[in-house]
Amino acid sequence: MKAIIIGAGIVGACIADHLTSAGADVCVLERGTAGAGASGSSFGWINASFAETDAYFHLRQAAIHEFRHLCNRLDLSHTARWHGCLWWEDEGVAFERQFSQLTRRGYDARLVDAAEFARLEPAVANPPARAILGKAEGAAEGDLVALALLRRATGNGATLITGCKVQSLLRKGDHVIAVQTSLGTLRADHVICATGAWSEGFLGQSGISLPMDNKPGLILTTAPAAPVIRHCIMSPDIHFRQTPDGRFVLGEIFSGGFEGEDALALADDLITRLRARLPGSGDMRPETIKLGLRPVPADGLPVIGPVASVPGLSLAIMHSGITLAPLVGRLMADELLGMEPSPLLKDFRPDRLI
Repeated sequence: MKAIIIGAGIVGACIADHLTSAGADVCVLERGTAGAGASGSSFGWINASFAETDAYFHLRQAAIHEFRHLCNRLDLSHTARWHGCLWWEDEGVAFERQFSQLTRRGYDARLVDAAEFARLEPAVANPPARAILGKAEGAAEGDLVALALLRRATGNGATLITGCKVQSLLRKGDHVIAVQTSLGTLRADHVICATGAWSEGFLGQSGISLPMDNKPGLILTTAPAAPVIRHCIMSPDIHFRQTPDGRFVLGEIFSGGFEGEDALALADDLITRLRARLPGSGDMRPETIKLGLRPVPADGLPVIGPVASVPGLSLAIMHSGITLAPLVGRLMADELLGMEPSPLLKDFRPDRLI
């Protein structure tokens, strides 16, 4: 099978890795730089803590296990950490509801009090009276994971073309047979769109309507510092974690839209919040500020698999791609290669929205 994958973020990279491992002829097209879209501007939290439906929870839970398997098969020690997460972003009834739901779903999570929190993370000031410890959770830099997978895929025979703009899908009748690009026409047996926040506009050019509700996001990374924390910390005013090389990754909390100077002001505020949470950690210097769009389908759930009304086309569009990509890559590749579709994907097919 000859497959074209549009998008070289973590989702497209995982699909390419699995397809090439199975012997498929794969070409990955990327209009910018590999890993530089949402994968490169994500907080990188790997979790199943928040899921609107039980089916989505089971998908995310399976994805955590798949990501751990990926780390065993491919050395990702430079980016992935599995030290768990401490969460107390909400309080009162909302906190109780969240913990109750996790317990009902059988999630690997438990309550910790202020004393245990202080033992787990002594550098964090003012430990909360209660927090939820998600023991199985982790974090990774999506762009670095994508690049590692693309290196393996190209080593197995895939072709990666960056700086290539895909202009439209070409059909014979209803069947997609090729893509029109800035470099010419490229034919394929199957086309997979892993186009993230760009999906609604791109598919619309080919007469396919996929409503999206993309969310703006800001991720700030500091210069390297001495190791201070182990867990992802999800507090009421800031999300933060520390990478294997010592950088802090900071995420804003539902700030809404921002642009220009508003984003810079928010970045300054995030550093102030981090210093308040880690008062003994010395000076924190911003190194990078990344603005981006989280790709979110209109109903908030992933869009995964073949488009029934457009043979030859599959979609892989979701948030959070960091958590889901390794599992989605394997399940989509299996299905494209003729294996039985996974029941995990039943509720996330494209045709519910298209």
